[in-house]
Amino acid sequence: MQNENEHTYDNGFHPKEVHLKPNYPFYNQNFFFFLLSFFVKWFTRLWIFIPKRIIGFRVIGKKNRYKVKGAIMVSNHIHQFDAFYLVTSIYHKKCYVTMLESNLGFGIASKYMRIAAAVPIPTERRQLKRFGEATGEILNKGKNVLFYPEAALMPYCDHIRNFLPGAFHYAVVYERPILPCCFTFHKPKGLQKLFRRKKPVIHCNFLEPYYITPKETRAETIQKTTEEVHNIIEDYFIKHSDYYYQDGKKIER
Repeated sequence: MQNENEHTYDNGFHPKEVHLKPNYPFYNQNFFFFLLSFFVKWFTRLWIFIPKRIIGFRVIGKKNRYKVKGAIMVSNHIHQFDAFYLVTSIYHKKCYVTMLESNLGFGIASKYMRIAAAVPIPTERRQLKRFGEATGEILNKGKNVLFYPEAALMPYCDHIRNFLPGAFHYAVVYERPILPCCFTFHKPKGLQKLFRRKKPVIHCNFLEPYYITPKETRAETIQKTTEEVHNIIEDYFIKHSDYYYQDGKKIER
């Protein structure tokens, strides 16, 4: 049986092999890079407007976006552009998006993502330690960092898959709040039916921030946090999505 957390989605493009330099700046704080990133971010908001309208995109729970700073954001991974949809829904606030190291191998597209907000998760242990330290520093500066605990992209997945503990490890280690996000699917209405005949409308939901309750050990805290945040997002998805899979059955409201 295929593990749903493994990367099996194939968009037809295959990345070149990537090797990060020993001093690779995961969260590049160079002034000129930061300035370029600012303009790319606003340019992204302009071009992403059209696909957002096509998919009937809406933001729910807008007030929750700004209740925490320096938070670990987690979300289900259901669309090729869901990171763009999510990040451009947080105005006037820098949010970094973690991605596979291999995603740096797509040429110009990778450079665009990198400048906009993307941060590669390294595969080498030495680099992973540096990545963790850099993540802690950027969180302490009040910047949010988005992780996809499902790991794999599965377009229009009708259920919340198992969560890997990586994101929650950083939240526990650096004692940061968690901002759960959930993409839900809805039946098209009105003019939306012209563009969404075969696929549902997508809503981005910002849920109430989650604050970690320490357990006896760090490992127990990470495990409990992973389970509770997963349940929060899953319960929300089942309650609000018009399409979902539960107990071996596909349910449509």
